[in-house]
Amino acid sequence: MIKLKNHLEGTESFESLLTRRKSVRSFKSSKISYQQLSNLLFAAYGIRNSGPYKTVPSAGGLYPLSIFIAIGKESIEEIKAGIYRYTPLTNSIELIKEGDYRRIIAISCFGQAFISKAPISLIIISNFERMKYKYGSRGIRYALIEAGHSCQNLELAALSLGLVSCPVGAFSDSEIIKILGTQDYGIPLYVIPIGYEEKE
Repeated sequence: MIKLKNHLEGTESFESLLTRRKSVRSFKSSKISYQQLSNLLFAAYGIRNSGPYKTVPSAGGLYPLSIFIAIGKESIEEIKAGIYRYTPLTNSIELIKEGDYRRIIAISCFGQAFISKAPISLIIISNFERMKYKYGSRGIRYALIEAGHSCQNLELAALSLGLVSCPVGAFSDSEIIKILGTQDYGIPLYVIPIGYEEKE
């Protein structure tokens, strides 16, 4: 388990972040910092103050999402390449599988090669059954809405840190599940590569 740093507040206005938000599909190989990773994960699904509430609204407070991180080789100082799972309660990440899986993830996203060049990708998956237990089939809709909240938080946080991102929804569910080893956690909804923009 790797304990993350406390998040830092940005200085850019919310309106400025909204106007600059866009999907970017060209990444440098530059490393991102440990602090940047911490801020990104807090924005995506962190626990506010002392809890129990997170940074996104959730129907019934059920919080069906799980956040996984694919970290590439030499992408973050002092963190080895691998697949990690974010644990909001302890504000930490846990290594699930060691190795650089970025190229395999890109192939699983139907050959979107730019994903393999980003230093990290966050993968949002959802446990629909947790929502359906209380809300029936409508719970699936609530889970999808929640994933959208998380992704937007993540994109704006990336911009505030000088980074760019691109939410990807085109991928093979079964291949992403196989890579992450998440059969018991749910269905993948987003693959979100993040890093510094490679400008032409």
